[in-house]
Amino acid sequence: MQFTNDQHEQVHDQVGVFLNELFDAPHHDSSNGHYYVGYGSTVLEVSVEQYGPEDTIVEVTAYCVQGVDPVEDLALGLLQLNQQLPIGAFSVVGRDIFFSHTLLGRSLDRKNLLGTIAAVANVSDEYDDRIVETYGGQTALDRIRATGGRQKRREALERN
Repeated sequence: MQFTNDQHEQVHDQVGVFLNELFDAPHHDSSNGHYYVGYGSTVLEVSVEQYGPEDTIVEVTAYCVQGVDPVEDLALGLLQLNQQLPIGAFSVVGRDIFFSHTLLGRSLDRKNLLGTIAAVANVSDEYDDRIVETYGGQTALDRIRATGGRQKRREALERN
């Protein structure tokens, strides 16, 4: 991971410290600098990105549902939810649904990060089963269980 300035690196490192205090063994992907933690039935990605010349953003994203058919009724429902929810927003990328919220890096503290993680995870956890029941797909946790996770996929590739 390449940092664009000192503040970018400092916030990234601080996020790592906070996550290690709050979670057992958060995963850090050194290729992109993102962190991954499990919370409820979802997987959260925490990334730190440059925002303008002197600030960063910390984005907490929940992998809500994967492999869903993105029909119009689902998209409209998610847009209506976005308008009603006090923080965060749903997004659809291909056949996957995410829920995320962003914080400014300059005002980041442990309490705000934990609150954001909890809120994002709780909203995702509240809606993932409903979405799967109505529109199909899998929750992030079910997807990991079905594919065996990263280690099992790596082992399968090595066998072939």
